Amino acid sequence: MRIRLFSATVALVLACSANLPASGADGTAPAPEANARGAATTFVVKFRVKPGQNAAFEQAFREMQNGVRAKEPGNVYYDLFVTADDPQTYVVVERYRDASAVAAHGKTEHARKLLAALRDLTEGRPEAERLVLVAPK
Repeated sequence: MRIRLFSATVALVLACSANLPASGADGTAPAPEANARGAATTFVVKFRVKPGQNAAFEQAFREMQNGVRAKEPGNVYYDLFVTADDPQTYVVVERYRDASAVAAHGKTEHARKLLAALRDLTEGRPEAERLVLVAPK
């Protein structure tokens, strides 16, 4: 049951933007008008890591980052953080150029590999938040 809930949560994050509007005219950032209609291209996902599994969790994300860097030109950033107050709580902040990049991310082999690894490394379901860009810098 835990594996199904975990997989469903992560799959929702990866697939929730599959039918969203395309990127801005320059192809480098989502169009603010499109995002005002609901195009989520940024995600914040919080994980609770089992005690003693920090190094393995971090390594799994480094491998994921390598795959994202090498094979996902639509990814703007994919950063892993640990909270200052709790060494077992990690946060991933990921941003994509457009909805098609989000959809492509969820179909990669490195994403499937990470999902498989996380089942043994985390406690409970990840908390995922979809963000809609309102005003880029």
